[in-house]
Amino acid sequence: MCWDSTRQHPPRDFTMGSNTVNTIVTDNMKTNNDANQLEKSHKNVRFTAILLAGSRSTNDSVASIFGKTYKALVPLVGRPMIAYALDALKRSSFINDIIIVFDGKDELLNENNDLKAALSDDRISIIGPASSICASVKKAIDQPTSKWPFLVTTADHALLKPEIVDKFCDQVSKIDGLSVGFVEKQSIVAMHPSSKRTYLPFKNASLSGANLFGFTDKEAVNVLDFWVAFESKRKTPWRLFQAFGFINLIGLMLRRFDVKSAFRRASMVLNVNAHAVILEDAEAAIDVDTPKDYMQVTSILEMRQQESQTS
Repeated sequence: MCWDSTRQHPPRDFTMGSNTVNTIVTDNMKTNNDANQLEKSHKNVRFTAILLAGSRSTNDSVASIFGKTYKALVPLVGRPMIAYALDALKRSSFINDIIIVFDGKDELLNENNDLKAALSDDRISIIGPASSICASVKKAIDQPTSKWPFLVTTADHALLKPEIVDKFCDQVSKIDGLSVGFVEKQSIVAMHPSSKRTYLPFKNASLSGANLFGFTDKEAVNVLDFWVAFESKRKTPWRLFQAFGFINLIGLMLRRFDVKSAFRRASMVLNVNAHAVILEDAEAAIDVDTPKDYMQVTSILEMRQQESQTS
């Protein structure tokens, strides 16, 4: 799938219906040349990245250790945490513009000279957050200069690599709707057996979120409207059951649904074509949520530095 990046909303050439999990299907009547052209065209898609960097906080478990009010600016192996995700996005071959959502623009620009230099790139803009995470994403999408499609990630994704971004965007560019990045438990255990992650229990796999989200058409924004409506009711769990349906949630907890069928059900609830994108790199699922995560990510980044120095 390919569209002119100057268009505000991409066409929906390959949708299979408004409430189903999307699948790319090549018509048997198409020639090999047509298929090759399609493969070539989606590789020309360029995303606008939305980097969620957070708001001022006095109770973040990681930031408070360093006396910081912003987790994104916590020092991590000699650099502010946000610098790693920002670097991965800038180096990705699929990313054009980058919108940073952060309520401390002055602090961000004055943190250190290296970060200030990185932020001087004309492709980068900084906007303040809205009332919630979902509202902030919607605000970034609605910016007058924003161009479709969008990749959303977070500043605490310090292990993000351009290769991970490229693989995710490569898959997302072929399909319409909302894409959510995941890593299988077996991949994480094989590479980092001591890492403690939260997993969604599907019939055919246990998946951990990768903090990567793709929005490829206007319909995908429906999911933001859904969550904005329920964020104010997050302390009343029965509301969530009411929204998703008791059978759907119980079925997930009992591992009755495989990944495709679960996302098909979610699509019907959210009124969006939703699908999972499975990534092989375990580090796509490791972010800095807790002090223990911070220590693990520090160790991995130090190992990366050593490997780059000896190679």
